[in-house]
Amino acid sequence: MSDKHDSNNVEDIDFLSSPSMQKAIKKTKRKQTIKYVIISVLTMTILLTVVINGSQYLMNKRIEKEESTMFDTVHGANIHASGGGYNYDLFSVTSEKRYRKTIGDRTILWDIKRERIPLFGRKETLESGNGMVEVNSLNKSAQRYVRYNDLNNERKIDFYYPKLSYDFLPNELELVNRLNENMLVEVALSFNEPMTIAEASRQLGHDNVNWLWVDTTTVAQMKRMEKELDSDNNKTKGGGGAFGFDVNPDFPYSDKNEQFFMDTMEQLSQSGSHKGSIREALKGIEENTQSTNGMIRINGAVVTGTPKKIQRFQKMEFIRASVLGATIDKY
Repeated sequence: MSDKHDSNNVEDIDFLSSPSMQKAIKKTKRKQTIKYVIISVLTMTILLTVVINGSQYLMNKRIEKEESTMFDTVHGANIHASGGGYNYDLFSVTSEKRYRKTIGDRTILWDIKRERIPLFGRKETLESGNGMVEVNSLNKSAQRYVRYNDLNNERKIDFYYPKLSYDFLPNELELVNRLNENMLVEVALSFNEPMTIAEASRQLGHDNVNWLWVDTTTVAQMKRMEKELDSDNNKTKGGGGAFGFDVNPDFPYSDKNEQFFMDTMEQLSQSGSHKGSIREALKGIEENTQSTNGMIRINGAVVTGTPKKIQRFQKMEFIRASVLGATIDKY
């Protein structure tokens, strides 16, 4: 019996170590390895797809919140968002926005802004073409500080507040008369007194009027500027930071323009990266409209066209100051 038992053990050992059994075991292991690899690849693919799509979804939501073009429709004198694009990475996106000015019947590139918007954290400005050339002294011919767009070297416009005292008020409409008639010019007009849209319509008309500057400054802010700012340069309002809206040539000075402006401002005050400045502006508008039965007040305008067409604004007594902006060839 012992010999028989030993014989069976030998047979068992021979069976496990036989070439056919070893081959079967290796084949099974290869199948399992391939199976695990396929499962791992599929899992990683699904996981990466979820991460990428989820990241892009969250990035698009953040872009909608922070990159809304609505702000550009109520901010920046005669400046309009015009095209751009987005370049997505896994956890960030690089945006490029282009801005243009309308001068007569032409448009010119005014700014190119590139920003990096991360999935989490604050966005970062990578490039802004609309830099300001430093001016260390008064421009002798203009008798004031003149600012230039660093991208195209065109002059920037400035507004002068009604009722604020200045050492010098420019009248650069006279300069326009000396320019070549084959040019198109931009001029910022500042009024002696704020006007309602109806009053601006009667006095300005709508020909060659591109944009209206809305009065968003409170009485307290005006008093503080008068008391604390001792330089004309510090008491002007740069066109790029002014609130206002376009004059639609098809529906000039329509009540719809005012309503659209106010609806947009109210919507922007609820969310987005500019809600703080919007709420401050609305506070000024609310205070200023108490004397006009709720109608917004206009402090100035941007007019454009050939020198000949701009001449009609020169003798309007309600214009307090005029500043020459961009000038381009008509053809």
